[in-house]
Amino acid sequence: MLTVQNVLKRSLFLETEVVAGANGLQRQVKWTHVLEIPFFDDTIFQGGELILSTGFGFEWRDSSNTSFLLNLIERNASCLCIELGHYFEEIPKEMIEVANEYNFPIIIFKKFVNFVEITQDIHSFIINAHHEKLVELDSISREFHSLSLTTHGLSSIIKLLQQKTEASIVYLPIEGTPFSIPRLKDNVLEQLLQTIYKEKDQWHDRITNDPPFEWKLQDHTILLQPVGAMDQIWAYLVMVLDRKSDEFDFLILDRASLAISQDLLRKHYLDEKRLRLESTWLNDLIYRRINNEEQAWGFISLSSKRNSNCYQIVIIDIEDVFQPSSLSLSDEENESAIYHYSLKIRSEFEKYSFTPYITSKRNQIIVLAFDLGTTNSSKERILKVIDTLLYVRVGESSQIRIGVGRQYQLLLDAHNSLREAQLVLNYRAFSTSAFYEDLGIFRLIQLIQHDQDTASFIKDYLSPIIYYDKENGTELLLTLAKYFEFDRSKKLTAQDLYIVRQTLYHRLEKIKMILNFDFEAPENRLNVEIALKSYQFTQQGGVSSK
Repeated sequence: MLTVQNVLKRSLFLETEVVAGANGLQRQVKWTHVLEIPFFDDTIFQGGELILSTGFGFEWRDSSNTSFLLNLIERNASCLCIELGHYFEEIPKEMIEVANEYNFPIIIFKKFVNFVEITQDIHSFIINAHHEKLVELDSISREFHSLSLTTHGLSSIIKLLQQKTEASIVYLPIEGTPFSIPRLKDNVLEQLLQTIYKEKDQWHDRITNDPPFEWKLQDHTILLQPVGAMDQIWAYLVMVLDRKSDEFDFLILDRASLAISQDLLRKHYLDEKRLRLESTWLNDLIYRRINNEEQAWGFISLSSKRNSNCYQIVIIDIEDVFQPSSLSLSDEENESAIYHYSLKIRSEFEKYSFTPYITSKRNQIIVLAFDLGTTNSSKERILKVIDTLLYVRVGESSQIRIGVGRQYQLLLDAHNSLREAQLVLNYRAFSTSAFYEDLGIFRLIQLIQHDQDTASFIKDYLSPIIYYDKENGTELLLTLAKYFEFDRSKKLTAQDLYIVRQTLYHRLEKIKMILNFDFEAPENRLNVEIALKSYQFTQQGGVSSK
């Protein structure tokens, strides 16, 4: 960066004197401009101009020396260089006071100088310096590209960026732990991350369309550049400068983010390739296209083989996610939503000491979770995973249901765990648990629900009530189901049905009369409850609440 201080060291400025604004010698000089008129606007100013003048037009018409100077300061000029002689014998006191107030350098030439020579000299320096920076940037870009093809591309690119800029670089992945090179002070890093996490949603459009985003934090200049591809942001690259930023910082940050994006894109491709192989293997296993235990274990990682004693199948059912009419999503957006939800699923299982293998079918994500074993039970840890996944938003109107099969050791038993997890989903309306082993009597009922004897059993114990409700529009079957659901508590049953207790007493007596037996007698109660549960299954939801 060329500063006023640098300009004063050049040969054409050796016989000059800084008469005011000496504290502003670090102002950047981007160009030179000869100016003899007092009135000008932004059309001829870009900021950073070194102004050359003889003072000819300082007091023209309604102008004054100070108004001319203030106009330069307002337009963010670098400095004012005045040739003493015909129009100025000395710099007025009021101009010196204003310049000192704003730290705006005023430089005087005591002898005649050629403004053309000065312009050519400074412009040549700026253009050559700019060219050298472009050559350097091109060389660094090639290095970035080469590093993106290496094993440790990400860290190598960030290290090179730090070396070339001498700034602290922070890498902030969307999923993962941020790190900085060199390590920032904890209070600075914490404040920086808080600002980014708090404000990044508001910056999103600006960051995406016109990166990088720049702001001040304490005594630092912060540049934030998104890293990603295919309209997705995977991370943020943050440059922490102890100085003002310049164009080179913007350009090198852009080149570094592009190289990191290429590195991540290649890794994403490899990950997707591995995930497709994983999905194919898991589909072959759960649908019994693999019939050899040794062959089934061939795909499993060494760490899972060493540390896992058992596994179980977990099915995550995402309702409505493939119905664009209700979600206002395209097929690609639905697929993307499923993909990103799968990443969250994998992360959560790994967090709680499981090794997950994942596939999907229509609106279901199927996970074979190897238990790596910890002090906590696997059921307790899976419950923590479920609690997290149920609250992750997948689509605008999607609902998530989860079913968990039993644990097995032989991989060829995976289809059994899959069947059990699917049964849990089928019967979630009748069970509060996501685990197959908690289905209780439902596990037996599902085995006999389509049997002819089951239909006869239901008929023998419930048909009079079913017929009576149909003919009279009553809800006696619902009343009986609620009565058993609340463990024969008349108070709770009446509250759930929104009726007074006397009405409930009347209904229960009516049920006994219609059935022609005491359903509360020990020998009848179990039969009636099983008949009610069986009827619920056969009716695909059966007795529904009011």
